Amino acid sequence: MAVQPAPRSAPTKSARTRARILDAAAAVFRAEGYSARLSDIAERAGIQTGSLYYHFSSREELVAEILRLGIENAWDHVRRAVDAMPPDAAPLDRLAVAIRAHTMAVLELSDYASAQARIVGQVPPAVASVHHREQRAYGTYWNGLFEAARDAGDLAVDVDLFMARMFAFGAMNWTAEWSATQRGADASEIADQAVAVLLQGLARRS
Repeated sequence: MAVQPAPRSAPTKSARTRARILDAAAAVFRAEGYSARLSDIAERAGIQTGSLYYHFSSREELVAEILRLGIENAWDHVRRAVDAMPPDAAPLDRLAVAIRAHTMAVLELSDYASAQARIVGQVPPAVASVHHREQRAYGTYWNGLFEAARDAGDLAVDVDLFMARMFAFGAMNWTAEWSATQRGADASEIADQAVAVLLQGLARRS
């Protein structure tokens, strides 16, 4: 007789509250930037401001967790989009799909990815230092996409891949600072433009 797996226990009240705080923080940081008030986060989570410190010892600890989850969410969206492509998909097409998926995560699919993109350049040095270590794995994944496209002959031979990746992330993440409604375009259109500009450039070709 097969052994049945033990049923998963329901999340505790503390775990549910922590998750609610994180969801609220991601939404508020996305809307207000790093200067967002803890009182606004607490209000959105339905708790007293002082109760935040039961779950997070400091504002910095809360911010660090939002940054970590932002990278995790963006990477999950990108990896699923790339993995869904046919095995024989061209490396440049994989890179295009990754650019589109990351931009969509920042703009529309994840408050965490959008909050991370918006506040990462504003956090204290100690928080930024820890987050940079967490970013390296995601950066390594993107290095692989860029290198594959270069090795296939799809990128100009004189392109510095590190700088190309940094330019790409700067452009994709900056979309968190301006809404689709301000530009008269929806998130999908902006993501398409990110692919066109980053991979095809602006110059007219004969």
